[in-house]
Amino acid sequence: MAHDDKRRPAAPAPKPGLKADGKSGRGAKVSTERPFDMWLQKQLHAMYDEIASEPLPNDLLNLIDHDAEKAGDGKGGKTPKKA
Repeated sequence: MAHDDKRRPAAPAPKPGLKADGKSGRGAKVSTERPFDMWLQKQLHAMYDEIASEPLPNDLLNLIDHDAEKAGDGKGGKTPKKA
């Protein structure tokens, strides 16, 4: 999707003092995102914000801590880079 700008004509420049939605708003940042991208972001946030804000389960936190300890003592499976 990042390279499909060639297929669409450039959007007309917004009028000074107007937001992308046509409402006035001084000092408001005019969005350069395309309408589909804005819609998609809004829908994804509506679906997943509540889930993403939940705390991580203790089992997962313990696994992360255990792996971090392994990596910290030099036996984590990764070999240190030689200079």
